[in-house]
Amino acid sequence: MSFYSDEKYAKKQRDEDLWFERLYFKRWFGGITGPILDVGCATGNFMAVKPEIFEGVEIDEKSVNIAKSRGFKVFKLDVEKEMSTLASEKYEAVFAKQVIEHLKDPLAFLLQTRRILKNGGKAVILTPNCPYVLNKMFWDDYTHQRPFTRKSLKMLAYDAGFKDTKIYEDFRCFWGLGRLMRWFNLPPETVSKLQRVFFIRGLSLILVLKK
Repeated sequence: MSFYSDEKYAKKQRDEDLWFERLYFKRWFGGITGPILDVGCATGNFMAVKPEIFEGVEIDEKSVNIAKSRGFKVFKLDVEKEMSTLASEKYEAVFAKQVIEHLKDPLAFLLQTRRILKNGGKAVILTPNCPYVLNKMFWDDYTHQRPFTRKSLKMLAYDAGFKDTKIYEDFRCFWGLGRLMRWFNLPPETVSKLQRVFFIRGLSLILVLKK
């Protein structure tokens, strides 16, 4: 059994259920030919958008097996102990959704991320939006090690050697939002601005790094 493979990041069965994954891909990686490394890829839902340009690494063995059964290029890897085994300057992009807050040494992770990126490559790192979610849900996940704020993410990126950085708050997902965004052709940035007018905060911070 695995909470992440069975519940939080369960395999999405239908192509139409991948609408948000396609939105995120177009938002950050449209036009990139790959390879893209999905760190903590879980069962492979994000990779399913364009599997031919993705590689995935994941520590949860059940999730790895599910992703492999979908035909994705995924292998089991502990990024805290084994990321140094990945080839240098191989990836055009790195994606890590809700991973960095689980790590004991996030600086080592970003140093390795920079090493495996090609010159001109980019990394997109998502993490819970603290301090907003700190007292709401952050510690509900017992595997979380530390929360990050905009300031701490900026310091971390700088110490890892990234000078071209951008940090912003994601929009808040709720039932029916995807349908509204499709009907009115609303980009994520517009949705985020509209939500802030009504004091609706996004649950994730997005750190975009360019090498």
